[in-house]
Amino acid sequence: MHDEEKNLEKWKEEIEKNEIQDEELETAILEGYKQAKDNKMKKKRRFVKRSVWTTVAAAILLITFVTSIRVSPAFANAVASIPGMAGFVDTIQNDKGLRLAIENEHFQELGVSEETEDMKVTLEGMITDETAMIAFLTIEMDRFADHSRPEYRILDLQGKVIVTSNSVGASFEYTDTRTIATTEVEFELNRTVPSGKLLLEYEVNDEIIQIPFENTLQPIRKEQYIINETAIVEGQKIHIRSVTIGSLKTAVEVEFDEENTKEILGFEDLKLIDGSGETWSSISNGVTARGTDNSNVMIYYLQSNYFKESDHLTLTFNKLMAMDKNEAFVVIDTEKKKIIRQPPLNLFSNLTVNGSFIEIEMKSEKGNHHDPFSIVLDANGNEVESNAKGSMSSEEKMNIYFKLAEKPFENPITLPLISYPAYINGNVTIKIK
Repeated sequence: MHDEEKNLEKWKEEIEKNEIQDEELETAILEGYKQAKDNKMKKKRRFVKRSVWTTVAAAILLITFVTSIRVSPAFANAVASIPGMAGFVDTIQNDKGLRLAIENEHFQELGVSEETEDMKVTLEGMITDETAMIAFLTIEMDRFADHSRPEYRILDLQGKVIVTSNSVGASFEYTDTRTIATTEVEFELNRTVPSGKLLLEYEVNDEIIQIPFENTLQPIRKEQYIINETAIVEGQKIHIRSVTIGSLKTAVEVEFDEENTKEILGFEDLKLIDGSGETWSSISNGVTARGTDNSNVMIYYLQSNYFKESDHLTLTFNKLMAMDKNEAFVVIDTEKKKIIRQPPLNLFSNLTVNGSFIEIEMKSEKGNHHDPFSIVLDANGNEVESNAKGSMSSEEKMNIYFKLAEKPFENPITLPLISYPAYINGNVTIKIK
């Protein structure tokens, strides 16, 4: 069992030692909640369809969720035949953008390694767009070593870190003595991806492995379309600002009207449709959305049709996850070990608290694996630092775990929702070209 999974099981054992006292729920009015939500929640919102390690929080249990699409067996065999890439076939074949990039030879095979006494890291290959890259790594380590959360960085020749953030997805294989992690890291850079020599840095337990490599891929320039159209769905205004198509993914910039009565938590069926009727939906692995400095603006990511020419392209959506703004949070008193406020569907239950460890159960729809929370706020609207968090899902429920930092905070705490099974419906089609 990987050390992150062992930590999760340890948390469960510790928090299950405490029982919940059976008191009635009470209503809480939180001073500073709205201000904190506007300033922090959307800015930090980061939706991921795979479990990830990110610069914001550590995902404890790594599980990859894959959607089924029609894929050529010949293509899958072609990817598997690239040295070191057999373990990435599922990830690539379920993302049309990555498939097209490889089919159009915008993939660089590398196969460069560095190792220490008990660890070996191999950079198998990469794909880039204008300001981002996806690196495919194989990491071999001692199965029984106690590894902390790793850090990934890209450095230029001057030794300067040029990455602003990253997301990481991994699957694991185990031998009697070794753990082999097939790892995909998506880097966002603070500049155009440079050609020439670079350095990938992997750090774990204060041990650093550096892998020199050279980027020989041709530069990619994103295509941006300014849209500035507003759709109205059940009285809620959704303003589509722009659509930007890169080789890795498509970014849809959306602004939600300040006067909307509902908190729009996300799109259920946002997609591009080209002139032949082919659809390009949300990416199946990776970051699917992120916040911006403007609390009303979000960026949603779709699969990329960059390498497929089409004279006609439309953006469509019909179903959005949305709920009343005054209901879009859960309030917990960690001292009384009580849920004191939650949305009317009452999906949250079985709260247990043991010191800094918190577990809460949520009834969920079949196939819904979206973590409902992103940040924790105290009674004054200040963010409570969380050392780690994660979740475990089954068909009917999700168990969410938090480990708060050992620092004082004022009760009750508020968990703003970033996902919840409440919806509004419409029929929106917007022409891009």
